[in-house]
Amino acid sequence: METDNGARVVDQARTSLVPRHEREKRRREKEAQRDYGRGRGVNTRNIKDKKLRRNLQALESKYKAATLKAKDAEILLEGTSGYLEPETELERTYKVRQDEIQDSVSVATAQKRFDLTLNELGPYVFDYSRNGRDLLLGGRKGHIASMDWRQGKLNCEFQVNEIVRDVRWLHTNQYMAVAQKKNVYIYDGSGVELHCLNQHREVSHLEFLPYHFLLVTLGASGHLKYQDVSTGKLVTEIATKLGPPASLAQNPYNAVCFSGHNNGQIQLWSPSCSSSNGPLVKLLAHKGPVRSMSIDRGMFICLPIYNNTCLLKQRDGIWYLPVRTVRWLFGIYVNFAW
Repeated sequence: METDNGARVVDQARTSLVPRHEREKRRREKEAQRDYGRGRGVNTRNIKDKKLRRNLQALESKYKAATLKAKDAEILLEGTSGYLEPETELERTYKVRQDEIQDSVSVATAQKRFDLTLNELGPYVFDYSRNGRDLLLGGRKGHIASMDWRQGKLNCEFQVNEIVRDVRWLHTNQYMAVAQKKNVYIYDGSGVELHCLNQHREVSHLEFLPYHFLLVTLGASGHLKYQDVSTGKLVTEIATKLGPPASLAQNPYNAVCFSGHNNGQIQLWSPSCSSSNGPLVKLLAHKGPVRSMSIDRGMFICLPIYNNTCLLKQRDGIWYLPVRTVRWLFGIYVNFAW
């Protein structure tokens, strides 16, 4: 279409003017950002502080280079990750048994399956070491055990003769934290007691931040505490003001802790928070208690929520928490008998 002065109106962008190698570079960057990006980048044009703008630009360039390297590393991953795909619309993947999966996978993968019969001192809580090799078990009736699950080798096993609410590995598999009836205790890899943290009373949930050497505890009093395990000092103590918690989790990519409560709220915490200023983010996720949470690196929260009825209805909710927006993505209902 031409105008009165003879000029031609271009309906689409003139991509042909862009060199081919530049178009290929933009395509790779777009695919890398889609698969491995950390969300929308920071707009540095409106930042007046020159030093802050320069630092953020350097940080964004590092993120961009990291996504490109992760995309280029896909050529090294020759195998595909395993998943379950139903053959018909009526088939449900949650009905597949472990022995059926073992018969369908390779021999090397099938050898990684192991069974533990622990029906006397439970229920149990567990934690894997950072390399995924060592397993730490804590029974409600005081049974503590650590093992190398690949070799089936028991590292240590002892009985504390009181309630155990939660267990966590510290920075290595030679130190473990155990939340017992009154206090939190630190044991070494052989089960010898090293420290008793008297300032942490009636703790029900534990988390450890490996890059900050901080042990995070949350107990019946509703106080969130950060303990520096390198110096032994209590960094901060924050009152959540919501009573006994229902769950505690951390985002392993930025060390932000998520506390779930019985009124359906989720609060985001960092050591810089205080009782007067409150949490970083406060989110009303549901009407029921938040029993557990799992956080993705893109700040997606998956939480199963239970309603206190005879026939329980479990709802798996997905929330998305970028820098400035909090929104609900979708939910899945699963009915099961109690």
